[in-house]
Amino acid sequence: MFLMPNQQLDRCDRVMWQRVEPHIHTTLSSCTLRSHDNPGEPVPSGEFLAQVRAGEVEFKPFAIPGTWGTTWGTTWFEVTGRVDREAAKGRKVELMVDLGWLGHRGPGFQSEGLVYRADGTAIKSANPKNHWIPLVYADGTSTVDLDEDGNFTVYIEAAANPFVEGPTPFSPTELGEGPTGKYDFPYTLSRMDVTVFNEDVFAYYMDLETVESLMRELKDDDPRYWQLAKALQRSLNAYDERNIDGTLSAAREELAGVLAEHASSSAINHIAIGHAHIDSAWLWPVRETRRKVARTVSNVLALMDEDPDFKYAMSSAQQYEWLEAEHPDLFRRMMERVKEGRFIPVGGMWVESDNMIPAGESLVRQITFGRRYFKEHLGVEPRGVWLPDSFGYTGSWPQIARRAGFDWFLTQKISWNDCTKFPHHSFMWEGVDGTRILTHFPPSDTYCSSMSMHELMYSQRNFLDKDLSRNAILLYGFGDGGGGPTREMTARIRRDRDLAGAPKIDFGTPDELFDRVRKDIVDDARGETPVFKGELYLELHRGTLTAQQDMKRGCRNEEAMLRVTEYLCAAARVKNPGYVYPREEMDRIWKTLLLNQFHDILPGSAIAWVHRQARAEYARDIARLREIALEAGAAIAAVEPADGTIADAVITPYSR
Repeated sequence: MFLMPNQQLDRCDRVMWQRVEPHIHTTLSSCTLRSHDNPGEPVPSGEFLAQVRAGEVEFKPFAIPGTWGTTWGTTWFEVTGRVDREAAKGRKVELMVDLGWLGHRGPGFQSEGLVYRADGTAIKSANPKNHWIPLVYADGTSTVDLDEDGNFTVYIEAAANPFVEGPTPFSPTELGEGPTGKYDFPYTLSRMDVTVFNEDVFAYYMDLETVESLMRELKDDDPRYWQLAKALQRSLNAYDERNIDGTLSAAREELAGVLAEHASSSAINHIAIGHAHIDSAWLWPVRETRRKVARTVSNVLALMDEDPDFKYAMSSAQQYEWLEAEHPDLFRRMMERVKEGRFIPVGGMWVESDNMIPAGESLVRQITFGRRYFKEHLGVEPRGVWLPDSFGYTGSWPQIARRAGFDWFLTQKISWNDCTKFPHHSFMWEGVDGTRILTHFPPSDTYCSSMSMHELMYSQRNFLDKDLSRNAILLYGFGDGGGGPTREMTARIRRDRDLAGAPKIDFGTPDELFDRVRKDIVDDARGETPVFKGELYLELHRGTLTAQQDMKRGCRNEEAMLRVTEYLCAAARVKNPGYVYPREEMDRIWKTLLLNQFHDILPGSAIAWVHRQARAEYARDIARLREIALEAGAAIAAVEPADGTIADAVITPYSR
């Protein structure tokens, strides 16, 4: 048959979206909804659902489609549905949710929701790229309580988060000030259906996408391009939407041969690591980040339940602490995966902080507080520094990191430079004192890849150290606002693992990648190890060094006050046996400061709401530190000096 590859590509796009994708989920029934609006600050989910169980919450009928959500408000949906056990026998049943997604922006920057059982335990979240909620697995086990007739009830905590950036990003906006009580972005809930997930149809969709996307990356003078085009043509000819059961197997078989051909032995090997990079605050307040962490972790755990090879890395002890305190059920499930080595705590810091503005002591405390939490609560001691998105890195980092016990350092932010292209992706970074640490930048130039073929091919082309190494990292999953990896992304990895015409990729861990890189560029480099000396300067965001002066002033004043207060408290404990060091309160103050040194808070790149809260916390804690310092000074002064000695301290309200 006459073959025109470009036409086959266009045809493939149409078939995928019009004739295959609609059949991935088959609707069994629609659900009945009731809603309860909370336009102000959210009530903790456990507390709210306890009120529901006690009959203290009034729900009102909600028709689909229907609008909901005042800006930064929360709407709770009571969802009642039914699973037809006979129709679902041996198949996976999922609740398909559409809260009214905005097509021009991805997860984390608009509405999102977390689905709960009536007892307050979380199931999974829903976002614009992740609509499904597991109800019943193919083996018959269920995630919800079903009565004899298959009826169930779940609750969705839906956050009406606005699209803050708008048509002119980073401009002043009322949406960044806090809840407006208005329907600035009225979301329209349009779907709440019980469905069957047709895994074979999904697999065919991903097969088509793999072949089509690889063709678009190859040139038409490559024999592989024509081989793929012919297989694609034959597969599309074999598939009949009117007889899916009778034609799907043959359509997939036409692609099986080209998908089984192996990649070149010289192809770059990528280790794919699931990731979300949840900003502790940015275009949303800290209180919303706490909910984003739970939503993202619930997604990750649900994906791990269906994909045994999937691995995920998450940093920031602060975010784990939030999860442990507010969602103990998710934390317990997460810990099971941590012990399996699939949910990987990384970074060993309290948050992914700014690295240019804080004092050196603050960077050390980021590590000491972070590593203490990781060891005591998670049972792990991360080997590397994980800072993919901070705005530059001080030349003292190699010394601090190595002295803290870290072996390696990861970021990708320097790829954002607007003037100078950094010369390496894998190298030894030498600090101002001569200390070196193994460093790797993802050559995909992103920390939230969608695992597209274009990104994978770009990573191989862009990798600057191919002369010494064939190993690189690829971080995938929706990030910044959370969401994490999707089943589509892990399906791409499975198909791209060892695929002719493409780089290699497989599931793995950060430590595995860095062990390979060390062997390549240090052990086997024969004296040619790439070395970069001094500060890793980020050109693009240099304005953040001077923006939002109150953030810088508050941080420095509190750092200075902490230094004085800790000295006085330590001296008081030594000199006065009756003085009790206020460790718990000092830890709380330090943790708040460390959080406010996050790389979108201290630099001044967050919304007004975030900075207003940080200013209030600086003022509160500096005032409290003054009180603690005076109390410590009084404890020192209360001790009678020994004969022939002078007083240990002079406390005065006057500056020198």
